[in-house]
Amino acid sequence: MIEKVKLHYESKRLTINAGILGVTGYTGQALVRLLLNHPVFDLTQLYSTSYQGAYGELVPEFCNSDLPMVEPYDASKCRGLDVMFLAVPHTKGMGIAQALMGLHASLKIVDLSADFRLSDVNMYESYYNVSHTCVDALERFVYGLPEKHKSAIAMAQYVANPGCYATSMILGLLPLVGHMSATTPITIDAKSGASGAGKSLKESSLFCEVHDYLSAYATGEHRHMAELIQEVGFTNVLFSPHLVPMHRGIESAIYIYLPDFEESSLVSRYVDFYDEHPFVSVHSSDTIPSTRLVNHTNQCAIIPKKKGDWVAVFSLIDNLIKGASGQAVQNANIMCGLSESIGLT
Repeated sequence: MIEKVKLHYESKRLTINAGILGVTGYTGQALVRLLLNHPVFDLTQLYSTSYQGAYGELVPEFCNSDLPMVEPYDASKCRGLDVMFLAVPHTKGMGIAQALMGLHASLKIVDLSADFRLSDVNMYESYYNVSHTCVDALERFVYGLPEKHKSAIAMAQYVANPGCYATSMILGLLPLVGHMSATTPITIDAKSGASGAGKSLKESSLFCEVHDYLSAYATGEHRHMAELIQEVGFTNVLFSPHLVPMHRGIESAIYIYLPDFEESSLVSRYVDFYDEHPFVSVHSSDTIPSTRLVNHTNQCAIIPKKKGDWVAVFSLIDNLIKGASGQAVQNANIMCGLSESIGLT
């Protein structure tokens, strides 16, 4: 079915009209960059709640690009769109999505906020300390990790894009699901560039607070833990994220005491699991884990190692691409019956 729809679009050279809400943030800018060069999606509407005017005046990189003007967001103006990307903060996506769903029955939505990632509303409210105002729509959203839910995404009208840390951690652990106890102790030491904190002004993201320092934060209580628990089922996890003085990139170093695993079977399990997934690359154990393997791409690089009784899995992504905007385009491709790789290679 997916292949037939793909051929339908490509043979008739049709376009899919796409819009973005939230074009001023880092993920919004990355979405504009990806969709501007996409061979099928036509970026016809740009919206912002804080800016209006020529996008090239806001982001000089796009000063010579053929883009629509940025308009104030109004849900009623989204007629004619096939796909809407919501590059908005958590707690903002639920109200926006609810209005769009009510006004535009055929519109596909890819929500980059956290508001529809968790199927359990109690878990959402516990981790985000806010009441969910669109509970009835939770079951209509599919968790947008193509490496696990591609078939469901292909049938979905609404997709919740995963978090950046969550993407890295889940992809690093998925091949081990069913091969070790759900209560096996797991330690995850993860590091992210400053763009992962978003563009809003906060003291912890100031240059003098970030430059030349490494800082741990939210150890054992980061919100992306909820997605990890939901998607892989491992519950005995200590996750400690760190902010490092670089622009982009995430490295999740996952450590598990598994004395019965042999390195050959460990590596083959990862290779076999991701064999048909174009955006996950399993590297040999002697590869140096580095964000240079993935930055500015939609790739996740995974390096599984066995050292004595311990398994170490390094999972690396670009937090703005595979961790956000690239994965959103990948999901939209699948939702629209296109090859998941189109516009991303």
